[in-house]
Formats: sequence, C-alpha cells, structure tokens
Amino acid sequence: MSFGINVWNENGSLTLDMGDFTLQKLAVMVLPANPSGGGARPAPRSDYILMDVIGYDPSTCFVTITPRNYSTGAAFGRSVIPTYKDLGGTQIAIYTYANYRAPNGTGKWLERWVESTVECVIEVVKVI
Repeated sequence: MSFGINVWNENGSLTLDMGDFTLQKLAVMVLPANPSGGGARPAPRSDYILMDVIGYDPSTCFVTITPRNYSTGAAFGRSVIPTYKDLGGTQIAIYTYANYRAPNGTGKWLERWVESTVECVIEVVKVI
C-alpha cells in the first residue's frame, strides 16, 4: 500500500507525486487551550505570539494549525482557532483571538474581540 498524493492532468498523465518533493519540519509549537477568554471586550487587539523559525521562508514553507479539540467549553459558546501572519524574514505572528464588530443599536458598530482558543498544534514545514 502506498501513501501520499498523486496529481494527474486532463490527459491522464501523472504530473506530481511524492517523489517530486520532500517535506522538512522546521518547528512545532503546542498552543494550550484558553477557555477563560469569553465575553465581549472593547477595542480591537493587535498583539500576537511571535514564532521565529530558522529556515522559514514563505516562498518555500507553509504553516499548519491543527486543532486538537474543537470546543473549549466556554460558557458563551464560541471557540477560536488561531490564525497566523507572515511578518517577514523568519518571523510568524500567531493570533489567538478574533476581532469583530457588533451593532450598538444606533446604526453604528462597536469594535470587540473574543479569545477562547482551542488547543492546537502549530507546525512550520519547508518544501525541499
């Protein structure tokens, strides 16, 4: 039995298989759950967790964020899966919250954020 990925074109010719590239895991981080971050809080946030990964280059690497659980059990019923942003060089920002807008009842919007992060595994992988 073989494992991996194979891609064929419209003519049935094999165009990509696992022999065409190798993956190298550069970094792994387990982000613990944070079920205490419920409720609406004023003003948008902009802070992040910094991952500085030697060998990271967004043109040859990718980041995966895999939840280990899909619910923190927060009382307000929302869970957040972290997101990431390439900061340039070898730096990656991990955001553990979600900014959103809520109507204020007068036709305007309130800027809010919520944090109730599920436990996740963050992996940085290089395609060689």
